[in-house]
Amino acid sequence: MIMRKPLTFLLLMLVLQISAQESKPAISAAQQSYLTELKTLGKTFSDGFYPAYSRIYALPEKTFITKIDSARTAFDATLTKHQPGLDASYVKGQRAEIKYYFDKLLIDYPLTHEIYVNNALAIASGIPKRLKTNLPDFNKPELLTNTDFISYFKAFLSLQTYLELKRGAFKNQDNQHFQAAWKLIPKYVMNRKCREYWQYEYLFNQIDNNGIKNIDAMVKEFNTTCKDTVFLNKVNKVYAEDVAGKKGHLIKTYKTVGPYALDIHLFEPADKPEKRPAIVFFHGGSWSEGKPDWFFSTCQDYAQRGWVACAVEYRTYGRHGTLPFEAVMDAKSAMRWLRQNADTYKIDTTKMIATGNSAGGHLALATALVDNWNEKTDNLAFSAKPNALIINAGVYDLTDDLTAWIRKDLKDKNLTKEISPNYLVKKDFPPALIFHGTLDRNVPYITARKFGEDMVTIGNYNLVFQPLTGSGHFIWFDSRQADKMAKARSKFLEKLGY
Repeated sequence: MIMRKPLTFLLLMLVLQISAQESKPAISAAQQSYLTELKTLGKTFSDGFYPAYSRIYALPEKTFITKIDSARTAFDATLTKHQPGLDASYVKGQRAEIKYYFDKLLIDYPLTHEIYVNNALAIASGIPKRLKTNLPDFNKPELLTNTDFISYFKAFLSLQTYLELKRGAFKNQDNQHFQAAWKLIPKYVMNRKCREYWQYEYLFNQIDNNGIKNIDAMVKEFNTTCKDTVFLNKVNKVYAEDVAGKKGHLIKTYKTVGPYALDIHLFEPADKPEKRPAIVFFHGGSWSEGKPDWFFSTCQDYAQRGWVACAVEYRTYGRHGTLPFEAVMDAKSAMRWLRQNADTYKIDTTKMIATGNSAGGHLALATALVDNWNEKTDNLAFSAKPNALIINAGVYDLTDDLTAWIRKDLKDKNLTKEISPNYLVKKDFPPALIFHGTLDRNVPYITARKFGEDMVTIGNYNLVFQPLTGSGHFIWFDSRQADKMAKARSKFLEKLGY
């Protein structure tokens, strides 16, 4: 949804679909001619639209609509030009793809415009009214195979979810965005097959990307009402995997804040009674989603090597309606809790490493850099600062366009500098190993390189900056870099005596 991942841009789907279609056999000459022209048109649109995404979505609504409709007209005209030589069913499918691709860009406008212009447009926008004619399509099962329609529906529901939450629905409840979407699906989708499809999609995604905490009521409802055995089996399988993953290790509440009890998952080594080093993992997910479960297998590996390995649950926008400021406080609280309970879990408090991927990398950095933003209930006698850091594709600047959604409702837009590593450069930084892909489009490489250079310049010579040439953002999935990263981690830890 746009508010959870406001700047994770989709590539032009028409171009991708064309590439897939071109690989299929028995394409007629007329269809090949159409696809060739459409591919050129798609690239021209993509090259002009996505690099200027923030500027275009900042345009006044009428100007934006005119721009999108102009592009839509060009695509429709290309199809009309080639229509006489194309199969009627193929033309119908192409019309639907073009329609919903551009309608998706339109329905994204109210929320995205708010982000870039700080103007509360979502309620007043006329775009949802214009697109009201699409509502009957939500009950057409045949459209569930159309990827552009799927994207449109999700964007539509994101807007409706935002408006639902804006009215105060589910305030101070867990899984706010999911609960709102779950409530809205039956409102717009009455056809049983379509409704089950969307309930499955959102429930599976919730479990896969946010976990199973406090969703038993929705899981029970789905199992009671859904007739599709494929959907039931998939949901119950991923649910069972999450249940199983929480067995065999300790789960402790490290902080209760408002209605939320936040857990830390501790994996302890066997037959190691003496003090041992600890490694603390913070998951990624743009401070909007994610779950500690993603690090469970890694925690098990470290525990087998004699470490106390921990995976931290922290507040996110999707579950709790919070911003990275709250996540920073949670990360610091978790580090303090571990120090405070070090004797219980036989942790060597001189050997505590904070680590994480993406937004989790940012939170690990924040435990060492952010002096304020402390929970009122924290015992400040215990330091949140780790003894060392390992950062994978972390976030260093929360003042750019990519993080504009965070500042949307802030009275002081400069507040994010207080939790932005590139604005917190200081001496006495713990030894750190920083990995970053040179082709990272989610978190620009230049921001990570700047942090590394600035920190070393002022005397933090224990910082090792490791660029990963040719890699994008998700370096932890990049098999090309796995060996290099493993060797760098081993060398780093060996040098520290861990």
